[in-house]
Amino acid sequence: MPTSRRDLFRRLGIGVAASVVSHPLSRVAFASPITADQPAPSTLVQLNRDENAYGPSEKVLAVLRESIASSNRYPRTECDSLVQKIAATHAVQPEQVILGPGLSAIYRSVANIFLGPGKRLIQALPTSSCLGGFAKQADTDVIDVHINKRYQHDFPAMLAAAGRSESFIYISNPNGATSTLTPRKDIEAFLDKLPPEANVVIDESYHHFVNPNGEYASFLDQPMADPRVVVARTFSKAYGLAGMRVGYLIAPRPIAHRFKGEKLQADVTIVSARAATAALDDSEYLQFAIKRNADDRQEFLNRVNGYMMRALDSHSNFIMLDPMRPADHVVEHLKAHDVVIGPLTPAMPKYVRISLGTPAEMNKFWAAWDLMPATGKMAM
Repeated sequence: MPTSRRDLFRRLGIGVAASVVSHPLSRVAFASPITADQPAPSTLVQLNRDENAYGPSEKVLAVLRESIASSNRYPRTECDSLVQKIAATHAVQPEQVILGPGLSAIYRSVANIFLGPGKRLIQALPTSSCLGGFAKQADTDVIDVHINKRYQHDFPAMLAAAGRSESFIYISNPNGATSTLTPRKDIEAFLDKLPPEANVVIDESYHHFVNPNGEYASFLDQPMADPRVVVARTFSKAYGLAGMRVGYLIAPRPIAHRFKGEKLQADVTIVSARAATAALDDSEYLQFAIKRNADDRQEFLNRVNGYMMRALDSHSNFIMLDPMRPADHVVEHLKAHDVVIGPLTPAMPKYVRISLGTPAEMNKFWAAWDLMPATGKMAM
């Protein structure tokens, strides 16, 4: 059965309590439980970070409970075992897997290795901001190329920006800022025209949520023999492990070798490594999570249509919605009713960003929405 984030910690707490009882330190006095005069847990609905609101599978939760007692230990073979499993999943060699504590840490290393003064990063506008942020910190020239009218990467403009220089290209597909797709054939044509000095990372964080269609194919499921292309994935979305912080790159050997000094794998915890390994083993839950997200997304879009609003075609677990009223007013209204949605995107000022939650969370979202003043009153 699915589990919410609150259930995750409640159920993990059962395992913690059991370990405390059997542990020699169980005689130590711990903090008293919440009493009636203390504030109740927050009822805030957080639809702002593209998390899997249901949490990981029961099998992963069981591994997490078992692993809590080992949280005083550094990983031994756990990370190597996870790398082996990731490599087998994608039919690559283990030395091609760069494992790290979330994609944010890995992108910091990408900036350290590939970017810096005199280098340039070319990316869509808008797109996921993580790599661009680290690039700017490294004094890299970041060139933002606005997406086209179909909300896809504008590859002719990106190609012109690359020129013949040693550029690094970031492609997020589905786009982490819009949830829209850029067709595979367009990416391939772009790669064919790029100069050999360029390197490319294709971020497939939302890969599992893509609606089946003829325009999309993962660069891991259908790889290209291109020594410049690196593909990024995460356990934070479909697998429901955002709090565990595990991400990885699949790279050609020469590029992967350049990460050797970064020691990213050493920062993945023993608990996180075991949880991610268990998640890869539970393919049945992954398929269930994919279908549930598709159903929740369609239900949301049905409501959007009923309200006569417009949303971009989504291939992730968030929706970019044109609410037909000032976006900043919408954000503030929902916040006042304990519903937090994503921050505004400057490049798309008419849209609000809403992550999908559980049915109960989405019911609260729509209840708050129905309390919104009429458009004319909000604009006053």
